[in-house]
Amino acid sequence: MTPAVEKLLDRLSNVKRSGEGWKACCPAHDDQRPSLSISEGAGGRALVHCHAGCTPEEITTALGLELVDLMPAKSVTARPMPKPTPKTYTTAADAVAELERELGPRSAIWTYRNASGEPVGVAVRWNLADGKKTIRPVSKTTTGWTIGAMPSPRPLYQLPDLLKRTGETVFVVEGEKAADAVAGLGLLATTSAGGANAAGKADWTPLGGREVVIIPDEDAAGTKYAGDVAGILAKLPAKVRMVKLSNAWPTLGDGGDLANIVETGEDADTIKTKLAALVSKTEPQAQPQPVPVVEPFKPFPTNALPEPVRSFVRMCARAIGCDESFIALPLLSALGSAIGNTRRVQLKRGWTEPAIVWTAVVGDSGTLKTPAFKVAMKPVRKVQAVAFREYDLAFSAWEVENKRYEAELTGWKRKAANRRDTAGDPPQAPNRPIARRYVVSDTTIEALMPILMDNPRGVLLARDELAGWLGTFDRYANASKVKADAAHWLSMFNAEEVMIDRKTGNPTRIRVPFASVSIAGGIQPGILARALGTEHRENGLISRILLACPPRKPKQWTEADISPDLERSIEAIFARLYDLQPATDDHGEAQPVIVRLSQSGKAAWVDFYNAHGQEQAELSGDLSAAWSKLEACAARLALVVHFIRWAGVDSTLVNADEVDADSIAAGVKLSRWFGNEARRVYAILSESDEDRDQRRLVELIQRKGGTVTVRELQQTSRLFRTADEIENALDALAKDGMGRWEQQDPGDRGGRPMRFFRLAAPELSTQPPESDPPAPTKPPITGPKTSCVDVGAVDTDKPDSGDWGEV
Repeated sequence: MTPAVEKLLDRLSNVKRSGEGWKACCPAHDDQRPSLSISEGAGGRALVHCHAGCTPEEITTALGLELVDLMPAKSVTARPMPKPTPKTYTTAADAVAELERELGPRSAIWTYRNASGEPVGVAVRWNLADGKKTIRPVSKTTTGWTIGAMPSPRPLYQLPDLLKRTGETVFVVEGEKAADAVAGLGLLATTSAGGANAAGKADWTPLGGREVVIIPDEDAAGTKYAGDVAGILAKLPAKVRMVKLSNAWPTLGDGGDLANIVETGEDADTIKTKLAALVSKTEPQAQPQPVPVVEPFKPFPTNALPEPVRSFVRMCARAIGCDESFIALPLLSALGSAIGNTRRVQLKRGWTEPAIVWTAVVGDSGTLKTPAFKVAMKPVRKVQAVAFREYDLAFSAWEVENKRYEAELTGWKRKAANRRDTAGDPPQAPNRPIARRYVVSDTTIEALMPILMDNPRGVLLARDELAGWLGTFDRYANASKVKADAAHWLSMFNAEEVMIDRKTGNPTRIRVPFASVSIAGGIQPGILARALGTEHRENGLISRILLACPPRKPKQWTEADISPDLERSIEAIFARLYDLQPATDDHGEAQPVIVRLSQSGKAAWVDFYNAHGQEQAELSGDLSAAWSKLEACAARLALVVHFIRWAGVDSTLVNADEVDADSIAAGVKLSRWFGNEARRVYAILSESDEDRDQRRLVELIQRKGGTVTVRELQQTSRLFRTADEIENALDALAKDGMGRWEQQDPGDRGGRPMRFFRLAAPELSTQPPESDPPAPTKPPITGPKTSCVDVGAVDTDKPDSGDWGEV
């Protein structure tokens, strides 16, 4: 026995020797009398033939194998066995007569019809002497009738009735005999051809949107069949109830069905009453939440950014070969951190928003997140490097002064001990220098709070991979510690007061009146998906992050580079923003300066607020949470845009102390883009493998201009191995209404028409950015600074927000 045959026989049931081969029950259909022949073929391959018409592929799939498993181990690339040409008959009666010559007179026969009422298949049953049964299918082909199963998708039993009686509840049972029993009670019933293992080969769409009651047979196979059908109907969807007959007929034996109950002679009305009671006591199965459709990616609205930031984003993206959002997101967070606690925008009395922005680029490794992130962070890190050098010099000088102080203190103590009256005042200790921090990478609260206490302006948390930040919430065994840290971060998003008590260190109590931390970084989809499955989803931490997940682009060499003049222009913007100073209260404590809305800015904000509120009212779950934060983020982004305009000496900015309609419009445009990305990212994280492959195929066709040929995909894509796979994938897109096949007339060239696939909405493909304005050739003019000072009380208490005679 060859290994391939041995592997096959080990998984089959009721195997018996037959001549030079074996016979067994076919796993691909309801087979109680062995109808599967197995023999050894040339080279050690396993040969299979189902006399009921099941294909080798259907047989191996039912066994959890593949066709390659029928081949010898050293011949996995051998050609698959040719399919035998089935014998054809003029009528179905001729084919059934052939079966009766082999198996004897039939016990029952059932006809399957298409939607037009034409016979397309027959199921024939023989009751065997040992109490078992065998069923053989006969099907119609283009050349006649054959002994074998109908091709998939197969029509349901009694399909014309299903289509005619659309308002009635449909009872789904296993097998035609049971379906006829239910129909005999005056109810609408159906089943699928092929037995308990073939539910997936039927076309169940006629039951979409209908009331369906599934009645399983009282055995394991019946339970499996019912589960398979329920799963299929859930996707249509249909309102499904599943009842258990033994709850009303406790004496029903193993494998029993409604046909067995009818055969007992019980009154039909009684049966219907009991069945109705079962149905009424059974709740409909929960409808699965539909997987969101991934919306098309829209290019980042770079034109909403003021100059020179707009040109910087475009030039960096071109030089790196990445999407513009890869530069824009971390840059917005960095610019927001440069403003920090010095300014807040007042939307109305009691509602102000800081310039704190949390952003994350979502992408796998190799999507150019890292080089883009480094370029965006360069201005901040340059300023930080200067601050560190200054601190090192100041610390060295302090060490010298501190040693002198310690010596003087020692001498003073000696004098004080000997001559108390003439010791004089003790020497004054030099002030220890404080390191000015603009950017941090340590995400622990213990490390961050002392830095914030020394830097009331706030800092930027910049990490190429934000997995480390999210990981800090999961490394504690103490759940209360996790919640406390999450609460601190939620406070820092709003620049609220944060206090912590420490067992060690000096001081033991740290208080930061306005704890401000902007966040910038990248995150891989899998890590974000896990985070969305934890309590961070519930506490709103994730919904505060502005996300971007542009489609993956192939790397292409470019000679484009970043202009040094443009780099200096951006550095000048940061310099002016870092020069912004807060106000102080009566106790000398730093307070953010309140920047109000201009009259036009207020009108633009109210229009956005009302429209955004209407959108949020129609959402639920994660998107509703994200929308609630996007409201405030629109104001924050408008504030950042306002001060970029101020720092760049924008001549259209009339009053530096008021956020005008142009800045509000820019913040709203950015916020709406982030809303679209939130929809996309949450949908992407909910995708099945099949959904993800389909989305990637669509994105690939979009990158090719919205049309593609099979040959072109075969030559350029690694998503598929064969032309057949590509054809099937494109057929699936066409079936889902996402595109169509077209032919191009060869014209004067002659030959065959070229067949290509066109996306249904080519306008959804990623468009190039708007025409690039010329990069500035020199840093922006640093005109006279406006005061931007309007000290007022800061109030952050705004609530977050299925007859034989005719065949």
